[in-house]
Amino acid sequence: MSAETTTAGTDFASAADLDAVLKHVIAGTPIDPALFRRVRERSERMTEELRRKYGELNVAVDLVREVRDEP
Repeated sequence: MSAETTTAGTDFASAADLDAVLKHVIAGTPIDPALFRRVRERSERMTEELRRKYGELNVAVDLVREVRDEP
């Protein structure tokens, strides 16, 4: 994590991007392509990190199958 980190562990760039996305959602305006790209790249990095740490998780699949099998 970079030196630009809040006490909660979220970097300032992520918080600013979240704020920008929420403003677009509230206003109903399209999200800027650069903002979309940053959020998407950050999400992909976190997803890959979680996959390396915990492996592939199929929790939802197991839960759906469990519910289907119940009478």
